[in-house]
Amino acid sequence: MTASNSILDLPTRNELHKFTSFEHCVAGIIYALLGCFVFATCGICMILLTRQSPKPRRKYAILIHILITAMAVNGGFAAHASSSIAGRWLYGSIGCQLMGFWGFFAGMSHIWLLFAFGMERYVAVCHREFYNQMPSIYYTVIIALMYIFGTFWATMPLLGWGTYGLEVHGTSCTINYSLSDESYQSFIFFLAVFSFVFPMISGWYAVTKAWSSLSSIPDAEKEKDKDILSEEQLTAIAGIFILISMISWSGFGYVAIYSAITHAGASLSHLAGHMAPLMSKTGCALFPILIFIATARTLPKIDTKKP
Repeated sequence: MTASNSILDLPTRNELHKFTSFEHCVAGIIYALLGCFVFATCGICMILLTRQSPKPRRKYAILIHILITAMAVNGGFAAHASSSIAGRWLYGSIGCQLMGFWGFFAGMSHIWLLFAFGMERYVAVCHREFYNQMPSIYYTVIIALMYIFGTFWATMPLLGWGTYGLEVHGTSCTINYSLSDESYQSFIFFLAVFSFVFPMISGWYAVTKAWSSLSSIPDAEKEKDKDILSEEQLTAIAGIFILISMISWSGFGYVAIYSAITHAGASLSHLAGHMAPLMSKTGCALFPILIFIATARTLPKIDTKKP
């Protein structure tokens, strides 16, 4: 039996932890509702931010792409939901590879953009003069680099450093934690250190430095009455987003590292297998809600402003 065939047979070999048809259906409905909610709310936030005047819009560039990648993290919800309702993966081996690639590209790009958001807040507050004179091309280069990092990590399993395969519940695909060989172990180790711990901790540290320096910005420069989000709000949002992501992506981290250390990825319960993607997708769903809360102060002023 080939490795790919053994992966596809995984759900039938894991009978003790198998979801019932009803449980699969409930999981599929949750994925569908969550995906629709994220697409709708993130879309509204993006429209809101892109309608700002050119100068404020530039400072929202990274935040807008964080919302885009939040939508991308939930981008496979139709395939995931339909397969969950059916109780099996419906889109074959090629579809499995595509979904695994897309999930890693979206997730890694999302995490690196959060890192860029934290660094941008640090420069905006602690190096104000440079920030005000910074060419727009810098934003383009930084955002492109974050997507390149995401593409790198998503491509490696296609080239043999780790592999993509069915998750333990058999209705979605990601990095194949059920096949915990040396390639998988090294991939997870480098991924965890260089594409989760480093960007999250560095981004959080940058935000804390920015927050402690906010008092040095003159009130006239904070654009409290002119801009939809003040400097304080943007810095607070960056810090909260990073904290949420540390928690919401920890499910995948636990599954990946547990499987690498114990070689017991195939023995995870279906519930444990579903919790990791549900945590990450729910974390993304919180982002637009926080933006709506932050903009509630300024939205009435925008609506009543005279031309």
